[in-house]
Parts: sequence; structure tokens; C-alpha cells
Amino acid sequence: MKRLSVLLALAFALALLPAVSAQPMKPLRCESSIYVDWDAGVWKGTVTGDISGSITITPGVASYPGATEHFFETWGIKTASGSIWGFDEGVWSFKNFKWITNGRVTGANGTWTYLVGCKMHTSGTTSPFLGPGYPLTGVGTMTIIPGSHG
Repeated sequence: MKRLSVLLALAFALALLPAVSAQPMKPLRCESSIYVDWDAGVWKGTVTGDISGSITITPGVASYPGATEHFFETWGIKTASGSIWGFDEGVWSFKNFKWITNGRVTGANGTWTYLVGCKMHTSGTTSPFLGPGYPLTGVGTMTIIPGSHG
């Protein structure tokens, strides 16, 4: 009887603990398809995969050593279950039109709040840069790594 009352007390105590949902800790990967909106001065497009929604990338400071652009940018993704935003810095080659970035998630809401502070990485390829006003598109991948805070 004593054993039963101890088990009941333990079960009752566990029932009072707040429920904590486990967040997936695997890298979140998505494909991106983007284009430059010259009038707005931003890249716009979509991401699909572990995260699906619309993305806007706002260019920041850039320098142009040789045949590359070294850049800083901010970005935001809107999904049906919340938004994610952050920054990255990277390099874009004017020889092969490939880009690569590293950055962080700086904010999120909805189901994505657990990503704040996580590292992120992108890479991809653009169409040839013909100058301002000409169509410029890109495809690539974005990876956000949960648990990579700090």
C-alpha cells in the first residue's frame, strides 16, 4: 500500500510539471529562389523545405575587391506559422556567380522562436550580373542549425 501511495504521489508531482515541447535539433534546410526587385532595392523570393515561405533580403554595406563582392545583409522569412529574421555576411564571385554567407538568426516569432541566436549558412548561384535594372535571379540553399547558440 505504501508503494502505491508513493507511485501516486510521484505521478501527481509529474503531472504538475509544465509541459515542455521538444524542439527538433536537426539542421533546417531549405531551397531558395530569389530575384532582385530593383525598385525596392531588395532581393525577394521563396524558400521551400524544412522552412517554407517568402523571403526578403536587404543589402547592406558592400566592398568590391577584385572580381568579388564582400557584403553584409539582413533577411526575413514569413511563414504560415511565424517569421524568422537575421543577418549574414558573405562573398559573391563575379567570375562564376556563386555566393556563400554565414550569419545568425536575430529574431523569430510563432513556432520559430527557438531559432533565435542560431547560426545560419547559405550558398548558391546567380544569373550573370549585367548591371542595375537588368534581371538578376538566384537559386541556393539555406541551413539554420538549432542548438548552435553562442
